[in-house]
Amino acid sequence: MKNALKVLALVAMTATPTFGQSLVGHINVDSLLVEMPDYKKVMEALQAEQAKFENEAREMNAELEKGAQTLQANAGTWTELRQRQEQQRLQEMYNNIQQYMQSAQQELQSKEVELITPVLEKLQNAIDEVAAEMKVSYVLDASQSKGMVIYSKGGTNLMSAVKLKLGM
Repeated sequence: MKNALKVLALVAMTATPTFGQSLVGHINVDSLLVEMPDYKKVMEALQAEQAKFENEAREMNAELEKGAQTLQANAGTWTELRQRQEQQRLQEMYNNIQQYMQSAQQELQSKEVELITPVLEKLQNAIDEVAAEMKVSYVLDASQSKGMVIYSKGGTNLMSAVKLKLGM
């Protein structure tokens, strides 16, 4: 009886991988993402938007600097009251510039989410379709920045199939 249980347990252990075996695939999402034309367009649009904000900030800083130079040049001839008023005005300008920079950063982040979300969804859909077509049960992200896959020998690399699905 003990031998029969041992044999049954051994058969169950060796049979499980063949019947319940799941295919595992992997893909370097970061690498694929930066190759996608849609992603490149998003990055170009974000860089253009950022350049606009930087130009406006430079203009505001130049105006602030000009005001500071005027205050310094007229310090000997202006009354104390006038100097204090000008310092307050410059402080307000400085605060407005800081607030502008924070708002610009938030707007850029929102714009990035808005623009990148459809690209990420497109990539995820392609991965899902390829995984289903190849009957892969699990797909691991092999991107270095994610650190999900630390060893890969075997498995199914989905990179070329997903690129094909994306028309790349």
